[in-house]
Amino acid sequence: MTAGLLSLTDLAAESGVPAPRLRQFAEAGLLPPARRDGDRLGYPPAEVGAARMLAGAEDLGLDADTLTTLAAGRRDGDCTATRQRLADAVTARLDQVQADIAVRNRQAVDAGPGTVGWATELSGSASLSEDAARLQAVAAALAAAPHDGPCGDDCGCTIALAAAGTRYHFPHNPAAGEAAVSCDLVADGGDAHHRIGVWQQVLARVVRRDPLPDTPDGIALRFPFDVDLAGTLGRLAAAEYRCCSFGSYTLIVDGAGLRLEIRLPADAVGTLAAVVGLPDTEVGGAAAQP
Repeated sequence: MTAGLLSLTDLAAESGVPAPRLRQFAEAGLLPPARRDGDRLGYPPAEVGAARMLAGAEDLGLDADTLTTLAAGRRDGDCTATRQRLADAVTARLDQVQADIAVRNRQAVDAGPGTVGWATELSGSASLSEDAARLQAVAAALAAAPHDGPCGDDCGCTIALAAAGTRYHFPHNPAAGEAAVSCDLVADGGDAHHRIGVWQQVLARVVRRDPLPDTPDGIALRFPFDVDLAGTLGRLAAAEYRCCSFGSYTLIVDGAGLRLEIRLPADAVGTLAAVVGLPDTEVGGAAAQP
């Protein structure tokens, strides 16, 4: 690689960012203009780290203005300031994603459990939860990886943006005594979208939804007796527990048919209502928590 410059193809190979995406960064002014050294036109090797940071930040859903600020901050060489800018942007994006999850969950309740609209909203909520988990992981890594001096491949931003979000932590207020609960997004193969399809089939057979007498934060789903359905409910409950082990799932088989009792902490009742619906005795009140 003559004069140490990297062609766009070389930069893509070194950074792992596809060339068409790098070209978009260049056209947006996020990469500096290519330099010429003799007959070689390209980018200095330092842009490998910049390209990775830009791609990682864009994958988080950060806007163009934030990407411009981050690119400028990295080239200024002040890692502390750049990391703080990234942390602020990640926090703001996380707040928006969690608000969007709450909206999706309310719309799922309004659409009615098991309907096409419900499946669409719940699938959207699941995807947003995956985005939120990644943002939470990056925020935690930024807080734990301080770095003084110039930006580089070992600086806080670069390390944090490589963090994988495998667990979604529900918003909670410790000062109000709210417990911290989270979902393991990679449990059961991480296929939450498949479980939505199974729930949709199961919910079509619900006879009645009853409140639970021992807690306001639960529901009993009543079904007709069916051996195959009992097996499906058992597998579904086990899969949900692997993902959200803070809940309790009890399958009862008796003369009245099948009954699946679900109990979740108060902070997760929004998810409960979105997935299985509200008790038939409740008129409305879509939950606000994601």
